[in-house]
Amino acid sequence: MEATADLLVVGAGLLGSATAFHYARSGEGRVLLYEGNAGRGASASSAGLLTVVGWDPWDLGLVLESAEELSRLSDETGLGRFARTGGLRIARTAEGAAWLERMATALDHAGLAHELLDPEGASRHWPTADFSDLARGLFTRDDATFESEEVLEAYRRAARRAGVAVVEGREPGALAPTTEGWVLTTPEGSVSAPRALVAVGAWSKSMLRALGVALPVAPFRTQAVELRPRPLSIAGPSLHDLDLQLYVRTAPRGRLVAGDGTELVEADPARADANADPEFPDRVRARLAGLFAAHAPLETERSWAGLCVASPDRYPLVGRVPHRAGLFVATGFNGFGAMRAPALARRLAWALTTDEWAPLAPADPGRFPDGLPPFAPRPEFPLEAEGSGAAGPTGAFRVAAPSPPDPSPETLSRRSLSSVGEIEALDLPPLSEWFDPFLGLFLRDALRTHGEAVVVEGDGRPLGVYLYSPSEGVGSVFTRCRAVAERFVPGVAPGGVYAEREWSPGAEGIEVLAADLRGWVAALPQRNPVRIAGREDLPALERLMRELTGARDSSWFGTLPRPEEVGFLCEVDGRLAGVSWASVVGRHARGHSFMVHPRYRGLGIGTDLLQARMLWLQGRGVVDVVSEIYEGNTASKVAAERAGMAVVGRMFHYRPGPRP
Repeated sequence: MEATADLLVVGAGLLGSATAFHYARSGEGRVLLYEGNAGRGASASSAGLLTVVGWDPWDLGLVLESAEELSRLSDETGLGRFARTGGLRIARTAEGAAWLERMATALDHAGLAHELLDPEGASRHWPTADFSDLARGLFTRDDATFESEEVLEAYRRAARRAGVAVVEGREPGALAPTTEGWVLTTPEGSVSAPRALVAVGAWSKSMLRALGVALPVAPFRTQAVELRPRPLSIAGPSLHDLDLQLYVRTAPRGRLVAGDGTELVEADPARADANADPEFPDRVRARLAGLFAAHAPLETERSWAGLCVASPDRYPLVGRVPHRAGLFVATGFNGFGAMRAPALARRLAWALTTDEWAPLAPADPGRFPDGLPPFAPRPEFPLEAEGSGAAGPTGAFRVAAPSPPDPSPETLSRRSLSSVGEIEALDLPPLSEWFDPFLGLFLRDALRTHGEAVVVEGDGRPLGVYLYSPSEGVGSVFTRCRAVAERFVPGVAPGGVYAEREWSPGAEGIEVLAADLRGWVAALPQRNPVRIAGREDLPALERLMRELTGARDSSWFGTLPRPEEVGFLCEVDGRLAGVSWASVVGRHARGHSFMVHPRYRGLGIGTDLLQARMLWLQGRGVVDVVSEIYEGNTASKVAAERAGMAVVGRMFHYRPGPRP
């Protein structure tokens, strides 16, 4: 690497990558983004929480700008999984209740929607949590969650498309001044530029100190753990417990992420352990035992640690480094950088191209006097520190910085698949929270039943799949990109289209239920015998399913038997009373086509079928099972819940014809 650039960005974390992208979009010059395995630490350890509150009007503006950016980015690229889940803060003491009431007053002044809650009100937002000892709760409607690593990937891809040269290295490198600007020397070589941005997270302090710059920042360590509740959890609001000093958020696949591991001492990034302390997961689980008793036992899936950077006044340091021409810094986010990085990056890129720094004035790195003594990190949630507030007239916090235009939607191409070989050659990205393991099977089934299998591509990669099988008459689209979904919703199939997101109003709701079979035990005794269906049972099963669903196309049954499709049936007095099927792909299963003949309902046959199915799957090493049930199908939902499944999400059926 021997190169020159107009702007050198050292550190390819979320803010560095986003700034490189926005600057390149402005057309002001060539950008080189250097990743030395240092700048991504905070992005990787982010909890993925966006709290639509802030320290003051300026900070609130950052958060709201970031929310808009993350929402757009998620819809356009399919990365980030931005979701407005709302945020719930709870307190059990009079002091904590007074704190939340002060926050509510500040939110009133800022014009942000919120609700003060009693225990019953809090339970409406998170029904499976125990709020019986709650003194006060506060709900903010527009809080959100996102996956910071996916957001980072989206910005890095966008930066490359905009012409940014992205170089990956093994260490942060050494920055030094030259007569013409700055040079970064790394094991891979060197790059020079008239301007350089230092955005290497916890390494920023040492990199600047080597240049004789002593900015008052302090790296500190945080920890988090992903937990598997039993039953699995449906997506709900993020939760901050003031008394337990914990945050909890729902995570993909029915999990929970919790953290309280902030260490209020300065950390050395060269020695910091990326693994959580051995006792940390147990400590978190113990604290959550009472709050989530309905989900006990909480099992540890994984835990980790990361480094953030504190500043004395808890405002970031983003802008010009004092007394160093052409040198800029972005650090000191106090653990809340991911939720502010999109807005800060836009403003920083704008300032770098226009030399207009007013939108970043409160983050000016030169605001501190020289010789400031060392300080202890004290990151706290926004609006939850004494003396903080968001007072001000409605709208005053919208200090939006001018920015380069948003990237235009990617050009999409549609390709019909005609062979199993084409399906197996697909390199599909994550498209579905629960059904990713089954997409290959679904596409093959569409071909087997003389239906349609389509992949939609953009920017040289798959962005979604559409499939249609005549046996159901309904199509399905799996995508995270709005532009892909809009090609198929409300649907080109006779019976409409299934989708996992509510892309437009008027869809019929479908509940997604799932269970993790590790440690699963049948809750009820078996009342009716259940057996595996054989080839000889297929005609009777087809007749039953035709009778109960009205289906006419038998093409799916014509593909049976197949090892990945297992049928479970129950007979009463020699007559077929009910059936349930499971598609098995590796360690994952999808339950489908569950039905009980009306004359045999009320005998516990439904629960018996589902429990037998789960027991068989567990014995075959399957880890989880997922099913879909239309909202309003109370009998099927009750049977599934009795068998140990829980609602973990929703799907939507867009039927043809006019909708609201």
